[in-house]
Amino acid sequence: MADQSRVILFLVISVIALWGIVICLVAVHIVGFLKKRVRIKALVLDGQGGVRDEYELGKQKELLIGKSTPANLVNIDFTDSAYAGSIEEEHASLVRYGTYWYVCAKADNGMVGLRQKGGDTVYKLRRNIPYRIQCGDIIYISYEKIIIQ
Repeated sequence: MADQSRVILFLVISVIALWGIVICLVAVHIVGFLKKRVRIKALVLDGQGGVRDEYELGKQKELLIGKSTPANLVNIDFTDSAYAGSIEEEHASLVRYGTYWYVCAKADNGMVGLRQKGGDTVYKLRRNIPYRIQCGDIIYISYEKIIIQ
């Protein structure tokens, strides 16, 4: 009877130890996944191709692109751009639906374009239609460039 109790005790301790190991491995996997998670940024380029501004898209739902006024503040501001005359107050927006980001043209003048990663063609975006964007894409606001990274 004593041997049977010892075997049962050994089995119970072994099962508890195995569950502890499984929980530790799962925790390590989750931490590794969170570290690898991609943080998407929108990089606004200056005239020489250098980064003028950087915006982390993060948990925000929408970033408005255009020109700020006292009555209408935008997130990505081109008020001081050399091409400000061809950029509207609410020119475009970056919008998150679930885990994906989209660019949506709001301008009447049609000066919003998208060049997908690895592509050569710049597509003119239709007003109020969301287009999915991903890392490596370039968004054109008039003649200004925003790289998604």
